[in-house]
Amino acid sequence: MPLYAKYVLTFLMFAASIQTSFVQSHPADIPSLINNETGYDQTNNDIESLLKRKMFVKVFTNKDKVFVGEPLMATYKFYVASGINDRPSVGKQPEFSGCSVKELNFDQGPEFENINNEAFSVYTIRKVQLTALQEGSLSLGKAYVNNYVQVFNPNDVLTTRKFNITVSNGNETVEVINLPENNKPENFYGITGTFGISAAIDNNKIPVGENGNLIVTIKGAGNLDAIVQPEINWPQNVQHFDSKDSQHVSQNDFPITGDRVFNIPFIGSKEENIIIPPISFSYFNTDSKKYETVQTDSIPVFFIQALSKKDTANEIVNYDITNRKYLWIVPAIALLVALTALISHRRNNKTNPKANTVVSNALPAFEAPKPAFNAKYKTDFSRYFDELQTITDNKTFFIKAKNVLTKAVAEKLDSSQYSEQVLMNELIKKTCNAPVCNKAAALYEAINLNLYAPFETPADLNFYFKEVKETVEELQQES
Repeated sequence: MPLYAKYVLTFLMFAASIQTSFVQSHPADIPSLINNETGYDQTNNDIESLLKRKMFVKVFTNKDKVFVGEPLMATYKFYVASGINDRPSVGKQPEFSGCSVKELNFDQGPEFENINNEAFSVYTIRKVQLTALQEGSLSLGKAYVNNYVQVFNPNDVLTTRKFNITVSNGNETVEVINLPENNKPENFYGITGTFGISAAIDNNKIPVGENGNLIVTIKGAGNLDAIVQPEINWPQNVQHFDSKDSQHVSQNDFPITGDRVFNIPFIGSKEENIIIPPISFSYFNTDSKKYETVQTDSIPVFFIQALSKKDTANEIVNYDITNRKYLWIVPAIALLVALTALISHRRNNKTNPKANTVVSNALPAFEAPKPAFNAKYKTDFSRYFDELQTITDNKTFFIKAKNVLTKAVAEKLDSSQYSEQVLMNELIKKTCNAPVCNKAAALYEAINLNLYAPFETPADLNFYFKEVKETVEELQQES
């Protein structure tokens, strides 16, 4: 081989190595893509048509027919032939109407599947629980994936052909039918799934005129969001008030599992023993396709003698001033009063030296010391920050960051909720869209984007750590 030819070959190999070092993996080889398929040449139109056959979106459902109010699981997946060098991104998520939507947790993959003797990488794009609200066809919407693909250019070893391919699933629907009318209970209002119910009171001996609390819990799997407080047949001489309800759910399960808790305050107007009768709850069991009714046990309540004014005052004070550790307060206050009187007396003498001196033999009067202010407990988040700062894995970091942020928001609101949607709604109402509220909302959105995006993207964990730390500190300052 002539010397100049060796130089040219060496240069071409060096240039090719530079060209390929900027892509994530080697571009696809056209003959391997064709894979013995006929009717294709190497024109751009044919290559693009071929690539579209090598990637697609599919939607999977657990059923093809559901009842109104019955949860349906829909999973959206993107398939791409393993030999394709690609950089996919979700262009648009599916949209829904005529149903409620709950996001489910999922592992984005990739998984690997063999279709017609060809290997495919499979990514999960989205997983949701849909609950149809009316009879008819429920559209599952379309998920669009944009894919940037490079293939070798056989006419120029230093360049590649680039294609932007967009694919989506087809127009998929699920049939929704009405619930049967036969044997429908009177108190049924559309809840489906499988549930149990329980009820209890915090204390079954309640002084007349004092608050008691009836706690009703409905627990199970199904459309928990639609559950409302069941009807309670209160005995005479009992007055009840508006309930407070809370919800705890697990989005790892399908149907979504959890509970709905109703806390109902009540008081009795006279001394007597009463019985709160069993509380019923009806639902449609989608497994057995039958209506079912569950109920609590009856609950005895004893309204006892009303508290005297003295007892009430003692309960309000709620601490014993005769305790030895408080005895130092008495001489301290006496000394303070004496010093104040002495200073005042000297000032009066300087102002009016001829003023008559008035001597009083009355002992200084002072009020009993009030209970110390019960400061709201604040979590020391420093240990959470220390742990968060050491995490290098993206998913682990964002899961931990979300938990820390949720704990801080819940503490600010003095709430036991764990749902970010419920917490943010409460925070907006309480802070009227204050900067810290907007910052927390934006941070939740960024964390969820990194957690649930179908393809992992580079993230500056140090930046997100600082944002989480600053937001948590601001939430604590404003508490």
